[in-house]
Amino acid sequence: MSHPLIGITAGHSLNKHGLPIIHLLRTYVDATLVAGGVPVIIPSELAEGNWKLLYEKLDGVIFSGGADIDPERFGGETHPTVSGVDAERDKLEINLMQHMLDDDKPIFAICRGMQLLNVAAGGTLYTDIADQVGEEIKHDTSYDMPRNSLVHEVRVEEETLLAEILGTPILKVNSWHHQALKDIPPQFKITAYSPDGLVEGMELPDHPFALAVQWHPEWIQEHQPMRNLFSAFVDASRLNGKG
Repeated sequence: MSHPLIGITAGHSLNKHGLPIIHLLRTYVDATLVAGGVPVIIPSELAEGNWKLLYEKLDGVIFSGGADIDPERFGGETHPTVSGVDAERDKLEINLMQHMLDDDKPIFAICRGMQLLNVAAGGTLYTDIADQVGEEIKHDTSYDMPRNSLVHEVRVEEETLLAEILGTPILKVNSWHHQALKDIPPQFKITAYSPDGLVEGMELPDHPFALAVQWHPEWIQEHQPMRNLFSAFVDASRLNGKG
């Protein structure tokens, strides 16, 4: 069995000494390895010619979680809670995402990645759920809690790729975001909702594999449906590599 090359986007942060680092939590790498993929970290520093060189060799890309997307990218409302905006990362990932949509390369978009998929395709975001939607459900779980804390339910739409992969119509998920999808381009199919009506999943039906979830399956790999997500994506990337 071949092992497809899986790109994983990365962000920026500072280490404990205040030195700049390329930031990617190891759980993305671990989940990809277990699913049979070979992870390749994509730094945002790459110039266009260099990321396109790497892009040609990748069989699929995971768009990882991270800081907020600049509201200027989607004409969104500014809000005091918007933080960590990284113009370099926004630019590379939006360009990369648009190329993948055009070229039918497998996409697995997680949390920020799902929001980025929506923005790259022309959609918009709520820049603060609590202020602009309400606080029926707290989506930005405290960082004092373990990352595998299951905090709210998600309802999965029938007859979707997501439903087929997860194998269950209702599941509990973790939640680490204060922004969410607002206006969604019509080519996407919404695949999951939280009880307050926010979109928790979407996919692109006419694409070989373009699937997005708002929660963090990489942190709850002890649950079989979450392992299934990575396995299905890696399988789709393997087929793409053979094409």
